[in-house]
Amino acid sequence: MDTIAPDRAVMIRLRARLAVVERAAWFGLVHAMRTQPAETEAYLTAERAKCAEGFGQRGWAADLTEAERAMLGAEVDAGLAGLIADAKAEAQG
Repeated sequence: MDTIAPDRAVMIRLRARLAVVERAAWFGLVHAMRTQPAETEAYLTAERAKCAEGFGQRGWAADLTEAERAMLGAEVDAGLAGLIADAKAEAQG
């Protein structure tokens, strides 16, 4: 059996933890979309606006350059938009 370098093992464990958190969050989001779809979508839409402002005008992630913050903000916005669409589809069966 191949061995895994200690630094790679740390990275793999962190990826596994992230996967677990993502799956748990996905379950919660789909449940929310099934039980309170309008409220859940409104909340996520409001979060998109907060993130756009935060990464733009407020300067969240101050350790990044303006261009990097813009990229991060765009990725977060696209991710939230995708979550809304995917969760709506999943909730509808």
